[in-house]
Formats: sequence, structure tokens, C-alpha cells
Amino acid sequence: MAYVLLQLVGKPSLLPANDTYRYARASLELLGDSPEQAHRTALAAYCRDQANYEVRRIQLDPLALAQDKIPSVEQRAEACRTKWAQGLAPHHPRYERIFEVRPGFAVAAVPFVAALGADSGLLVTSVLFTVAGGLLAFALLRAAGVPAPFAAGGQAFYYACPIGWWGGFGLTEGPVLALAMGALLGAWWLLSRRLAAGTVLLSASLVTGTAVKYSGALLLAAALTAAAVVCLVLVRDTRHRGTVLLAALSGAVTAGIALLSAWYSLPGSGETLQDTFTQHYEYPDVATPWSLLAELNGHYWTQWSQEQARSPWLLAAITGGAWALFRHSRALGWIVVAAGATGVATEIAHPVAGQGDRLMVAVWIIAVIGLPLLLHQFAQSRVARVPTST
Repeated sequence: MAYVLLQLVGKPSLLPANDTYRYARASLELLGDSPEQAHRTALAAYCRDQANYEVRRIQLDPLALAQDKIPSVEQRAEACRTKWAQGLAPHHPRYERIFEVRPGFAVAAVPFVAALGADSGLLVTSVLFTVAGGLLAFALLRAAGVPAPFAAGGQAFYYACPIGWWGGFGLTEGPVLALAMGALLGAWWLLSRRLAAGTVLLSASLVTGTAVKYSGALLLAAALTAAAVVCLVLVRDTRHRGTVLLAALSGAVTAGIALLSAWYSLPGSGETLQDTFTQHYEYPDVATPWSLLAELNGHYWTQWSQEQARSPWLLAAITGGAWALFRHSRALGWIVVAAGATGVATEIAHPVAGQGDRLMVAVWIIAVIGLPLLLHQFAQSRVARVPTST
């Protein structure tokens, strides 16, 4: 509840996202609006939020205040609507198709868009998914044997870390990460021999995730498949039907998404690279996207490492979390680290400096689950050291 209230208080500070306009337009069309009607309504919501954001910033400009040059919100909104009357750029059909083939978020937002409007409806949808993700983090920690106070700390950290930040935008990060937590809980239940519950939750999370963002679901399913295989090979206690079922289900989803992508010619890695290196198809396709990606990654990770050296909190949180996970349970460590590694894989595929924190946000899952375990282990060690009275 506290997280929801904080999002409501902080909503005026949000910069509206181009993607949100597209998801809002899709939700409105599902509600029965014509494409033109949906465009106008979604654009009006985007421009209103954009105008509010711009005026807030100008209000902090001492010179604008002294010269009485602070515009009205309506002036800014009208200018925005006029500028983008034909739709927010980019307009290229290849860019539009990226959103057309992942309808899950727009579908989930339909009742909230109908009740609250385009911008608030999408925001509430994402926030509610993020709330659910935190609850699933709590449930996973409890299922792993962590006492309730420490599990509640993990839930709170889920909301306080960048997962909660990005989950407060009208974007797919909230649903994608909540569904990842659902898949992790299902995977852990399978590893713990809760076959029926684990099968249902894992399958539902991955299939729903495919509708929301199939590229993310593909990475997660492949990561869980690899983690299950590693457990079967290296972790003796996991050599049972639940682990085999985890590998089979995750592998089936991985193969299913790959076949679906090929059958319907869905935008894949090659198309994503062209989008990256042509500024959303505004420039001609590049001839060597993979070599450019390798070169860009070299620059990106060098500079990222330098930034982390100055403020290594992310690395510290992940390292501490991973250490605690494997110390608690190697099986839990493998599946959680595998899920978190999808954030790194996403960043390698899209090494865009301005979007780095958002693209790599899944890596925080390792800290969300691992750090409460670390605190619990520390508390247990302190209790063990306290001498008993005679």
C-alpha cells in the first residue's frame, strides 16, 4: 500500500514515454475506438503529461520566474498536439510492428484505461503488476525458508530498488518483472517437488510473459532451462521429476517462442539491431550490424565499468546477493542468478547508454532475493555466537 501511495504522490514528476502512447493507443482500440480516435485520445494524454513535466521544470528556472515567462500547461499541451498531430515519431511501419506483436500489456490495461483514462490506466496497470511482483518475491523467500520479517524486507527492497522505479511508469517493466518473479516461484516449487502448483505457475507466467514481451520471455525461459540442466548435473538433491519438469517446460516455451517468431516473422535480433543502429529506421539499414554491436559493447562496458568503480553499489548488491543465494541453496542460486542474468543479456543486445538502467533492471532480482538471505544468515551467525548461560 505504501508503494502505491508513493507512486500516486510522485506521478506529476514522471516524464511520459513514447512507448506509453503506443500502448495507450492499442488499449483504446481494443475498447472500440477507431485508430484515429485512439490516436487523438492517446496523444492528448501524452501531451498533457509532457506539458505538466515541462512546466514543472520551467518553474524551477530563476530567470523564467523573474521575467514572468512561465507558460501555461494548456499552451504547452496544445503545441505538443499540433507538433505530433500525425502521431508520435518514429512513424516507420517496422517500428510500429514491434508493438503490434506484443499486445499483452495493452490487453491487461483495458479495464483500467476504460475507468481512469489512457495515461492513468496504463500507470495503474504497471503499478499493480509491480505490487504483485513484490508479493511474489515475499512468497519465494518464504518458500525458501526465510522468516517473515526478512522476506518482508525483500519485498520492500523490490519496491525501493530500480525494479520499483521502472514499475512506476506506464511501461512493460512492471508486468515483465512480476511475471519473472512468478516464473521463479513456480521453478522453485518444482525444485521443491511441488509439481502441480509449480507447473501451473511456471507455465502461466512464461506464457503470459510471451504475450507481454516475447523477447523477454524467451530469454527467461532459456535461462531457466539452462539453470535446470545445471542443477541436474551439479546438484545431487535436485535429481528428481520436478527438475526434469522444469527443464522440459522451460525448454518447450523457449522452442515455442522461437517457432512462433519464425512462423509469423516476428521482429527478431536482426531487426532489433537495425532499429538500434538506424535510430528507429530513420536512416538506411546498416550492412554489418553484428560487428557494430560487438564494437558498441566494447565501448559501453568499458565505460560502465568505470562508472561502477566510482559507485559500486549495484555490483556489491549483486555479489552479496549471489553469494548468499548459493550458500543457502545451490538450486535456488542457479535459478535466481539465471533470471537476473537476463538483464545483462538484454543490455548486451541493446547497449544503449541512455536506457542502461532500464534495460538491465532484471539483474536486481539477484539482490532482492539474495540480500534478505544474507541478512538472515548474518543474524543466525550472531545468535550462534552468543554464549549460553550456565
